[in-house]
Amino acid sequence: MIESVLSQTFDEYEIIIVNDGSTDNTEQILKNIDNERVKIIHTENHGPSHARNTAISHARASIIMNLDADDKIAPVLLEKAYKIFSSRENIGIVYSDAEFFGTRTGKFKLADYSLKKMLFENRIISQAFFRKEDWEKVGGYSTELVHDLEDWDFWLLIIELGREVVKIPENLVYYRTYRNPHDSRSGRRKQDRLKTLESLATIFRRHKDLYSACPRAWEHFSKIEKNFKHENPLMRLLKTIAYNLKIKYYRR
Repeated sequence: MIESVLSQTFDEYEIIIVNDGSTDNTEQILKNIDNERVKIIHTENHGPSHARNTAISHARASIIMNLDADDKIAPVLLEKAYKIFSSRENIGIVYSDAEFFGTRTGKFKLADYSLKKMLFENRIISQAFFRKEDWEKVGGYSTELVHDLEDWDFWLLIIELGREVVKIPENLVYYRTYRNPHDSRSGRRKQDRLKTLESLATIFRRHKDLYSACPRAWEHFSKIEKNFKHENPLMRLLKTIAYNLKIKYYRR
């Protein structure tokens, strides 16, 4: 990850690493980093939202991008994103196409941005750019979404500010994939029906003004919210069993 940032064609950047209470050899690895561009912060484990908010609060730059420890970026990404932000003041999010590496390879298919599509599922990768002033206005990443989807929630918050979203139609982000879904937080959440329902219901509750403008999305997520809050215990058990069987079958 760090090497891909240090290889950028755009040289006006800083790297802030937050060690979110890692229990492996991360701390020892970080001790070996000797670069004036890199600032390292150690905290107890509070989760991705807290780690990102901590890093951003220490940033001097006006444009921010979060990069998870296992992902990489192309050498021209920072330069291209900065030029786009410099072109119009109302641009709030810039992201690019991506490709997988690791267990799975190939293009990470991301549909072009539209608000209606964004209400049904997150269309913007976590490795996107935004303005620090917008992060401050919306109160940062929500720690309420403990299982996943904090990125989706954050993009919706910025969209609610009336900001423009721009996609770079090039594969400039490299997203690592794993053989075992439990090796990633999103994989663990997708394997748990109740956690998935909770996360989706939370997204809907926090952005009902946006959803009210799209009847189909409102109807869809109203059902999810109802299932999460009021589903019959027996029906919940049966659906959970069916969901788990579907996941196991899919993995074969």
